[in-house]
Amino acid sequence: MNNEINIEFGDGKKLSAVSDNYCIDIDMPVSEGGEGSAPEPMHLFVASLGTCAAHYARKFCESKSLPMDGLGLKVRYKYNEEGNRISKFTYELTIPEGFPEKYKAALLRALDLCPIKKLLLSPPSFQLEIV
Repeated sequence: MNNEINIEFGDGKKLSAVSDNYCIDIDMPVSEGGEGSAPEPMHLFVASLGTCAAHYARKFCESKSLPMDGLGLKVRYKYNEEGNRISKFTYELTIPEGFPEKYKAALLRALDLCPIKKLLLSPPSFQLEIV
């Protein structure tokens, strides 16, 4: 597993996060001088939380051979009163009609297995360097 991602500076406000196996393009919204041609960093962050939780929901359903047609996850986020940081995330899980009642609580607990969410609960240290 590669433990680094290189950030390349593109034209205008565009950036690319590049590893050995993929490239994710980033752009800032028009209101911040970008073109809005790609997700902004905060959207990527929220998307990583949501897709991580959805991965664990899928794993749970697969392990129990539960129906997944109609399974969906929406992540809502709210900024604090100053508007400078996210103060709350709400995960809204849609389940297929007829989903077994006995598995609903366990499915919600599966969302909590996401290691990205766990990083927020016990954040790592950050080190800044000029090399």
